[in-house]
Amino acid sequence: MPPISSRRRSRLVAASSLALVTSLALAGCAGSAGDSASSEVSEDLTTIRVSLGWIKNVEWAGFWIADANGYYAEEGLDIEWIGGGPNAPTTMATVAAGDADLGIVPSTQQWLQTFADGNDWTALGALFQESPGALVSLAGDPVYSAEDLVGKTVLGQEGTQINYDAAFALAGLEPDYDFIPVGFDIAPLVEGQGVAYTAYATNQPIMLEEQYGMSPDDYVVTLYAELGMPLYGNVVYGDSAYVEENGDLMEAFLRASIRGWEENGEDFAVGAQLSVDEFGADLGLDLVQQTRENELQQPLVVGEYGDPLFWMDPELMREVMYPGLEAAGYTDLPDPADYIDLSYLEAAHASLQK
Repeated sequence: MPPISSRRRSRLVAASSLALVTSLALAGCAGSAGDSASSEVSEDLTTIRVSLGWIKNVEWAGFWIADANGYYAEEGLDIEWIGGGPNAPTTMATVAAGDADLGIVPSTQQWLQTFADGNDWTALGALFQESPGALVSLAGDPVYSAEDLVGKTVLGQEGTQINYDAAFALAGLEPDYDFIPVGFDIAPLVEGQGVAYTAYATNQPIMLEEQYGMSPDDYVVTLYAELGMPLYGNVVYGDSAYVEENGDLMEAFLRASIRGWEENGEDFAVGAQLSVDEFGADLGLDLVQQTRENELQQPLVVGEYGDPLFWMDPELMREVMYPGLEAAGYTDLPDPADYIDLSYLEAAHASLQK
């Protein structure tokens, strides 16, 4: 595989394995539910403001663990977590305005489109090796492929028709379906209004379990990746000038984050508890739901490519992921080699293996 960038060193083949640290003994310097992880931050710590693409829930569990266990403080960092949500500015707007130093954006498609506006972003890595975007169907009439959608009625949020169109195109089929726009409540699928519902694999399946008493055997989750549209999710990025000027901080942030996400895979309840009690304490989160969501998202964090945590492969994006985006109508996609810089991630993984 050719070099990814002039700054790239040898690729690592596996992430380091660290012992589980469930004790929150360092919570005194890790803090609680405020934007910063510490109410008594040392003047020696450097603040990094991180804009999150969603509310401060369990989606960020590994970051919470790293913060609560003092891993960022050990690196000389104080992280100010800026929560997002349906009514919040995009991470791109927040970073571009100078109100955040780094962003973590759930929609890679949306992020890629902002390059055409003149933004100069550098991607440090991706939390989700596979995007949680998916179709959910019921086991009685399952959807595993575009062929299963031919002539059927499908459900989704307005604008998600492009995903259905792309699935048909990638399967070599002409789009042949009826679309009913719905919200984020999965009730229309349960009521039989359509055979498939556009969803997040970490969200709506839990609704089926908690609200309708279903088990995983009662429904089918088909990731967009399984329909020919793989994509990274929750890309960690910053303005290129900021990233280049603060390379040591980028490596330190990633190193602490890797530690937190490795531990998250050992006990899903830890990050969920931190979400409910501390970082998202004002959101009224449910511990059972948050724990289940954490369980569902961890396979997406690990992925199926065998890459280290947070990895992004420019060639994989260009050759495998971009065709799915193009089938969905996205154009003017920037060359991944121009915006992905793995040198900080590689250095972080290498130092953890010592």
